[in-house]
Amino acid sequence: MLKVASFDGSLNRMHQNTMENYMRYCLYLAELGKGQISPNPPVGSILLHQDKIIGEGFHKKYGEAHAEVNAFASVPENEFNLIRDSTLFVSLEPCMHHGKTPPCTELILKHQIKNLVFGCFDPNPLMSGKSISFLKQQGINVTGPILESECKDQIKEFTINITRKRPYIILKFAQSADFFIGKSNEKTKISNPYTDLLVHKWRSQADGILVGSHTIHTDNPYLTTRLWPGKNPIRIALGHFSTEDRLKLNFFNSEAESWIAQELVSGDSFNLSTLVEELYKRKIGILLVEGGTKTLQSFYVAGLWDKARIITNTELYLKDGIPAPGISGSLEKKFILEKDTIHYIRSYQGD
Repeated sequence: MLKVASFDGSLNRMHQNTMENYMRYCLYLAELGKGQISPNPPVGSILLHQDKIIGEGFHKKYGEAHAEVNAFASVPENEFNLIRDSTLFVSLEPCMHHGKTPPCTELILKHQIKNLVFGCFDPNPLMSGKSISFLKQQGINVTGPILESECKDQIKEFTINITRKRPYIILKFAQSADFFIGKSNEKTKISNPYTDLLVHKWRSQADGILVGSHTIHTDNPYLTTRLWPGKNPIRIALGHFSTEDRLKLNFFNSEAESWIAQELVSGDSFNLSTLVEELYKRKIGILLVEGGTKTLQSFYVAGLWDKARIITNTELYLKDGIPAPGISGSLEKKFILEKDTIHYIRSYQGD
């Protein structure tokens, strides 16, 4: 439900569809930061003076300036005088706490912004709505939430982080048309080169990538983003490895940081729940699980997953081998890349 305040400027005559279109542009801007900002949420912001955008910005990198800061900083010097009479649009409720950067509410007051339009509330129960109430108390006209569902969906990973104190977990695997992920003790190629590019994009958007020891010994993967521009996720392995393993396996090369899961959590208390809690403490906001069936199924059975991305080669039949995991959830979308069909499955637990 749109909650509209009374405005002194042109915003009181702005049609809801127009406000939604500006918020969609904020969502577009926010997407540009994905892959660099986790475990912070993606946020986009614009400064609108009458019908002209005079400033825009997005959260570009974890620990650095927020979207509102970048929007103010982008305003040309000869238009600084227009800021106080502009409307600030932001896809997420502005922050009002001191973290790695100062509160955005202070910046809003400093620039004497009169009108604010926001997309959704901060999902943190300790924060949600507080900055909106504070800004209203300071005399700022506030409209929102606008496109709340879309804005909340864009920050779903952050919401899981904050509310469940663990990473947002994505299960990913490729399977043959007859539902095998490979041959036992044999490296098996299933997906096509176009899908490989997509997988490396997924990796660039994750903070960590986890596999089991069997996958590491059988496939000897690099688990990097060499086919896509962007950061390498931290590589995480379940299992135990010898000194010789650490010298010869690609998992341990210098191309990316590598962690052994059992070394992160003290022995007697190790399980998947304590592991993902520890990974969250170590700033792993998005975890991509690419391991074999045993590893994937263990996360699924434990309820420690939010989305599955399943690649099916519709023309490859292995006839026998390692059965693919059985994943049940809500189909979010599917699309085709050459002979591969990719399904996005959302957990019934919801985001």
